[in-house]
Amino acid sequence: MVQVGMNTAYLAIEKIKALGFHRVEFVLGRGKAYDESYRQVMGDIGKARAMDLAFSIHLPLLVFDWFKEDYLSAFYLDEDPGKRALSFRLLEENLKALKAVGADYFVLHFQGVYRYRQDPAVFEKRLDEALDRIEDLGRTYGVKLVLEYFGSNFMFCEPADWVKKITPYEHLGILVDTGHLYYASLLHGFDMMEALETLGRVATGFHLWTTKGDKAYSESSYYREYHHIVVHTDQTRAAGFAFDTEEILRTIALFHKPMVIEASQIYGGKDYFMAGIKSVIDFLEKEG
Repeated sequence: MVQVGMNTAYLAIEKIKALGFHRVEFVLGRGKAYDESYRQVMGDIGKARAMDLAFSIHLPLLVFDWFKEDYLSAFYLDEDPGKRALSFRLLEENLKALKAVGADYFVLHFQGVYRYRQDPAVFEKRLDEALDRIEDLGRTYGVKLVLEYFGSNFMFCEPADWVKKITPYEHLGILVDTGHLYYASLLHGFDMMEALETLGRVATGFHLWTTKGDKAYSESSYYREYHHIVVHTDQTRAAGFAFDTEEILRTIALFHKPMVIEASQIYGGKDYFMAGIKSVIDFLEKEG
């Protein structure tokens, strides 16, 4: 079966293992104090090794007082050199601490939110310098750094550009997130399935979640209320969901890459959440 996993924000690692998952992805989450979340994640990394679970890590796990922004914000491409320096400092501090834990790869928010046009030559130089620097960090610490695709930077949103810019690097990769890819298709008017094929062929891994409606991010009432909705094989576009979940799963399964369910229990409650998880596992087992 294609290697499918779950992040640890809503389920204990023992439960994830018992459900039949083959991997986990560690993330701080939002529901607890930082110190408590960090201790739990580090303890669970040890458990994953003991359980022989493959795992990835969504950076950062270490957060410091000197990083004043939300810990998942990214300023590698910001016009302010001070903000860029802080993002690179945060990344390197995490890699120093986590390089030896045995993660398959580290997921990184990279492009930031910039919905305005910039001078193309100036931006491309900044982009190339940022990619070179992250590649150097990956080489220095011996890790794979996987950049999660968003369409939130209007200067770096075309799927083909991501393939062109990132795939030449040895220590970089692309993480395709189904929810963010859907929103990008709305923001930029491209076909989601075509983009999935373009990015999926070269992707290191995938995140799985869905939404409803035809608005993106803050303009979407579903995103504001439910954030990431768990995927379920019964979901269809005809019923108002972003995509036909079975079609998405069948397409991704052909790439034979890790996929991680990244969703909350808000929409439909815990029963719907658990039913969605089971439907994905059953579908992928049947697909082979």
